[in-house]
Amino acid sequence: MSRFKIVYTQDAVNHILHIAEWYNQQRIGLGSRFLGNLKKEMTAVKKNPFTRSLRYDQVRFAVVKKFPYAAHYTIENNSIIIHAVFGFKENPDKWRDW
Repeated sequence: MSRFKIVYTQDAVNHILHIAEWYNQQRIGLGSRFLGNLKKEMTAVKKNPFTRSLRYDQVRFAVVKKFPYAAHYTIENNSIIIHAVFGFKENPDKWRDW
């Protein structure tokens, strides 16, 4: 059993829902597929959060399979804090402005 728990900031939740809604507008069910792939990646991260790349400051980067997005997270005590999920072309510094 993992000793880490995943915590999503409200900004991350809002961004994830926006991404899923956009994908569902492109094709019905695609947003659900995005959410499922994100959940699988977060389950893998929860098992060992230190396996993902350290990108900037103390922020790590977990790629969502088959989608051009990555979850940006920090590890604090026994929590994995998901700060944002950004597309590869987006500036990751913008989550700090929210």
